[in-house]
Amino acid sequence: MSASLSAALLAELGSDARERLAKEVSERTAAAVAAARTRWPEMPEPDAAFTAHVVAGARKQPDLAAALGRLRIDDLLLAWWASTGEAKAIAAFESQHASDLERLLRRFHRLDPDELTQRLRVKLFAKPQPKILDYSGFGFLENWYRVIAARTFLDAARSLARERTDDLPDAALAEMVAGGDDPSRAAEKAELVDAIKRALEAAIGNLAPRDRTFLRHQLVDELTIEQIAATYELHRVTVSRALTAARKQLQEATRARLVTMLGIDPERLASAIRILDSQLDLSLKRVLRSSDQSASSDS
Repeated sequence: MSASLSAALLAELGSDARERLAKEVSERTAAAVAAARTRWPEMPEPDAAFTAHVVAGARKQPDLAAALGRLRIDDLLLAWWASTGEAKAIAAFESQHASDLERLLRRFHRLDPDELTQRLRVKLFAKPQPKILDYSGFGFLENWYRVIAARTFLDAARSLARERTDDLPDAALAEMVAGGDDPSRAAEKAELVDAIKRALEAAIGNLAPRDRTFLRHQLVDELTIEQIAATYELHRVTVSRALTAARKQLQEATRARLVTMLGIDPERLASAIRILDSQLDLSLKRVLRSSDQSASSDS
């Protein structure tokens, strides 16, 4: 079967590249198939459907002759076998990537590891369109797996955060801004609450995209600084400084915009600003969650 697979790949090349690479492609393909069959003896022999799958991925490469050196037939065989949903195949795949999964689960330690593992398993192997079939073989399977797993866990963190109801309700904010039941102050309270929201939303909109993303991860996804740093391959100090600077910028920009919007002396806004500062995380969580949901509904 390795001979027909290498022949199919070579057929996708121009005549010059085909002649130049024929021996190398044939030898590398045969060695990769043999290695995979030795490592996983229960794996079925690669068939015509597997060859068609490999060729389909090869056709997406802008320069196939150059890309063939990165083609991982052994990784592709494991992914293809796991896509069948066979228990032995999935067990072999998960055993191969157990250490990667363990490291990722530690980064998302606030979430149930069993639930995260199950979410990832469904995403990768569930019919009718197993995500694992998106792996083209051009590059290491472990790198592709880490990206998919991290994205899956981030989505899980975000969706669970949206189910929480601990963000600050408008009524509670209005009560803190101007307590009491005096009807004559209702309009003033409503105006101030609306102004706070609009000022904060505008300030968030002016943040650098990376800072806004880090805040969303911390407040909506409830990731730790260490988790954010690991996800973006940054030092934790870099993330911590970015978050501190973003919060300071938001506080200052929101205060300045409130004064401008309401045309009120800053001294008269002292109590509202103190409340805004004390409730900044709750307010940010509401705004960031709202903007995230809007983006999802627009897509």
